[in-house]
Amino acid sequence: PCIFLLFCAFSTAKHTHGKANAPSFLVDYENDRFLLDGEPFRYISGSIHYFRIHPDQWLDRLKRVRALGFNAIQFYVPWNWHETERGQFNFSGGRDFARFSRLAESLGMYTLLRMGPYSCGEWENGGLPYWLIANDKDIVQRTNDTKFTSEVSRWFSVLSTQIVPLLRRNGGPVLMVQIENEYGSYYACDHSYNSFLRDEAWRLLGRDTQLYTTDGSGEGYLKCGAIDGVFATVDFGPTSSKNVDKYFDAQRKFLPNGHGPLVNSEFYPGWLVLWGQKKQDLPSEEAMITTARTMWDKGASINFYMIYGGTNFGFWNGAETNAPVITSYDYSAPISEAGDYTSAYWKIRDWIKSIPQWRNQPTNPPKSNEKRAYETASMKLEIPLMKMEKASCTASTNPLSFEDLGWQFGYVLYYTHLKTCGTNLTIEKVHDFGYVRLSGKSQGRFVKNFWDKNTTTVDLRGCKNGDILEIIVENQGRQTYETINDFKGILSPVFLDGHPITEWIQCGIDGPFEKIDSLVRGGGLSMEEGRGEKGEEEESAGSSGLYLAEFQVDQVADTWVNMSAWGKGHVIVNGHNIGRHWSEEGPQYNLYIPSPFLRQGRNVIAVFELVHVNGCDGDSCALPFSSSPDIHFDTSFHHDLHSSARRASWKTKHAKYTKK
Repeated sequence: PCIFLLFCAFSTAKHTHGKANAPSFLVDYENDRFLLDGEPFRYISGSIHYFRIHPDQWLDRLKRVRALGFNAIQFYVPWNWHETERGQFNFSGGRDFARFSRLAESLGMYTLLRMGPYSCGEWENGGLPYWLIANDKDIVQRTNDTKFTSEVSRWFSVLSTQIVPLLRRNGGPVLMVQIENEYGSYYACDHSYNSFLRDEAWRLLGRDTQLYTTDGSGEGYLKCGAIDGVFATVDFGPTSSKNVDKYFDAQRKFLPNGHGPLVNSEFYPGWLVLWGQKKQDLPSEEAMITTARTMWDKGASINFYMIYGGTNFGFWNGAETNAPVITSYDYSAPISEAGDYTSAYWKIRDWIKSIPQWRNQPTNPPKSNEKRAYETASMKLEIPLMKMEKASCTASTNPLSFEDLGWQFGYVLYYTHLKTCGTNLTIEKVHDFGYVRLSGKSQGRFVKNFWDKNTTTVDLRGCKNGDILEIIVENQGRQTYETINDFKGILSPVFLDGHPITEWIQCGIDGPFEKIDSLVRGGGLSMEEGRGEKGEEEESAGSSGLYLAEFQVDQVADTWVNMSAWGKGHVIVNGHNIGRHWSEEGPQYNLYIPSPFLRQGRNVIAVFELVHVNGCDGDSCALPFSSSPDIHFDTSFHHDLHSSARRASWKTKHAKYTKK
């Protein structure tokens, strides 16, 4: 079967060559090239994610990419962004990737579309819906487990209806469709699963759809990620000319007869940042340009990952094994989170201008968008933490997980009345952070593997029989790489001095993320009466809870809110969840608020604060705005960024980035 499939792919290329007027895109293996509408073609593209950009800014960001001289873009289609709950599909508004692709086409850029089902991309759960594990705890994701493949088939059958009109053979901008992502880095190495994905894609998109894969640039990755009959590509960052040859040689070993166009599907000008990260090592811009020029001179096509990063709004950030990804997905990309041009941008543009006979010459870049620092907001504690509105409350003998509750994101409150008292509260598995209070007073935190730190015991000294034990558990984002069944919540029995605690009530915390405007208008969020006596700190400014303020906007512009004095939580602007703040850990201190989230005149900002606020004055806490970002690292100390499995892979795939 392998030989037959490769022959078919090769013979198709030869058969179609010369049909210049027929819309088509395919690999001409024999001549080491692509054919677009029958003519030789190469691309310089950039990864840009529609789901990390406000849709009102899609065109603005795409114009900035086009001005570089790029002729294509590349993006994932995260399954969980479009089917957040099973059977509820959404391809409208900020989820209308077809419109995003058409906008790029209107500027002269084609699309390389990555349909998954797994994306990675430092996105919540790598793009896989949480309900897969909620509906079946034993499901083995990204394998030929029928519990998984049946759901993939159902998803692909819906997704394909959105993709088919965009395909090049139908006159659309989509040249190639990627299946899976870096599968060679996944432990399963299930070739039957890969074959299933190929066959489903062909069945739904058509056999003449050019499929491709992307894997690390070593044979160890490609032997598990490459698929018979599917064009294999590799990824790597700035490196030496010798390594470029080595990596592309590995790619061609998995192409028919060792022939086919060279492609780096993820060429890294920057890298992601994690909460708590203290140092960042990136390649120089000179190394980036030198490697890009080397690849181009060898005949390769190149995709820059990322050319524009964007923002992890709401709860959509993913997590690594040691820490969650910060709210900003700036990625140190050539186009910044707010759309500004970096020095790397101009270097890339100058290089492309120098390429002989390049058809998509750079255009005049749009001017930078206006930024403003609005007047400092005076935040008032509106609702103490334990009085927040709750939803989906369920009673059980032992604690239930987020998945048991059907609660995808954010926070769940667990509480019980203590029949007997004790000192050592022990829970082996709290995923990810658990904030403990005793009748309203903070007692400490449970921590799950944050930079290898684990806290499984909290001191309850001073408790009394009948006290209310409350634990707010925070989901910091499901693990992106490598894929696991990443359950959230209290996942093991709870003990007090070795004795089990049972009879729990657990509720999703809902209020601050959906109904802020109604609260300010006077409608009010329902505030449940206290379940016990109030803690002294519960009502004072600076303590945990929901803070609220109005602020005036005379002219709408991009801005940042400075969270340096705040501890940890989320920021909501005019009902839009901007994302997580965590100045306790850094390195991000300002959160980006794109102008479409604001309105001229009266605006509402809320902060859901889990820990504390510093420097409050009386009953108010200051929340300044800024006209610039603030992500800075403490170079006096840094965590070991290469301690996880992913970093081990990174050393092999992208040796230029690693510490020596």
